[in-house]
Amino acid sequence: MRLPFVLIIALWVMTTCQSNAAEAAQVIKLAMPDGPRQAIVLQAPGAGPHPTIFILHSATISAQRLVHSSGFAAAAAAHGFTAVFPEGKQQLWNDARSADLAYSDDASFLNKLAHQMIDAQIADPSRLYLAGIANGGMMAFAMICRQDTLFAGVATIIAALPTHLEQSCKPPKPFTVIMMNGTADPIIPFRGGKVGFFGHHGRVLGVERTAEMLAKAEDCTGKTAIRLPKRYKSESTHVKLVSWTGCAPRASVQLYEVEGGGHQIPGGPTLLPFLLGSPNHDINAANEILRLFSSP
Repeated sequence: MRLPFVLIIALWVMTTCQSNAAEAAQVIKLAMPDGPRQAIVLQAPGAGPHPTIFILHSATISAQRLVHSSGFAAAAAAHGFTAVFPEGKQQLWNDARSADLAYSDDASFLNKLAHQMIDAQIADPSRLYLAGIANGGMMAFAMICRQDTLFAGVATIIAALPTHLEQSCKPPKPFTVIMMNGTADPIIPFRGGKVGFFGHHGRVLGVERTAEMLAKAEDCTGKTAIRLPKRYKSESTHVKLVSWTGCAPRASVQLYEVEGGGHQIPGGPTLLPFLLGSPNHDINAANEILRLFSSP
């Protein structure tokens, strides 16, 4: 199936991937006022439209690297999703957290990309989801706070809502929210505050406050909390799942608190634990997120 003529499509054949994800990806290039932008698309097999997830990389991590290292390519393929990996300018996202990032109009880029995927009958407009890691997670929050959002759900990993968005954020109903955060994250403070080791990268709300605010927007009235089974006895971290109840029909809000966890992707590669904090592998972030987005 051809995409609209405003897109320039080049085939990029993957020679390696960590799973049975699609063998070929499309590199899609869009002309934007702030310069050319691109995304890698792993299209689900068969005629579309398909449920589709956009995955936004963290700061300084390329979209191509995310395809190979995040587990989202494999998880999307396993659940019959098309996976879209957009590329931020200079590998950063303008997430409303800091004026230093305001040189790019990422919201327009992501909206245009989403419209093109829908118009090409690749993405199912009723099952279009957004996931993001760290800087990408905060960009995901910025997108779902907009009145013109096209997404039906958001999943954020080691991210929280930028304080600038607290008053204006009004996600649609019904909406699915999934959050995953370490309680000992040295970059994204779990209780809110300044971002980064030296606090020079804007401010965010506390993680639980972010989740509570979104739960209120979805008319949730109560919540439950359970500890998930421990799979790796050698790790000191534990996962607590907080779920909000009594929400608007077909809406849900869930927070995976990694107790003692650092700035690490649950189930992902452990990176510099002496600097970024402790990992957890009791859950796999990509698999869990796609499983929840696949639920009726």
